[in-house]
Amino acid sequence: MRQRVGIVQAMLNNPDILILDEPTAGLDPQERIRFRNLIAKFSENRTVLLATHIVSDIEFIANQVILLKNGRLLKQDTPQALVGGIAGKVWEVAATDETIDEKLNRLKVSNMMRDRHEIRLRVIDDEKPDARAVNVLPNLEDVFLYYFEEGAQW
Repeated sequence: MRQRVGIVQAMLNNPDILILDEPTAGLDPQERIRFRNLIAKFSENRTVLLATHIVSDIEFIANQVILLKNGRLLKQDTPQALVGGIAGKVWEVAATDETIDEKLNRLKVSNMMRDRHEIRLRVIDDEKPDARAVNVLPNLEDVFLYYFEEGAQW
């Protein structure tokens, strides 16, 4: 409720620029969607600077993304162009219980999913990380991990 009041107060004077820092952090999914829609609606004919680590907020709101690292500009483009910029660098790699630890230690893993017969890893890498790796379509979360993270630490 406090976040709602703060954002509404910021919007009251109909500013040309609105700066929001993690506006949806701590909200449940339904409230996050409601806030995203409010921000998107408010952004018509205005500039909204949104600082967040919640990638889905960026995917649904932003028409321009600026990636900053240690105060330096890394990239600036549309979400679609940033995703397209890492095409061919996201892979699905199969693992087993016997090989999982080695792969988790060696690869930049963004996701891990276990099905009945194997473990599927989503891997970010400039090169094909494994002979059986399959190239998959990247998303904005992959972009974030490509530029900022060492991969999930297990």
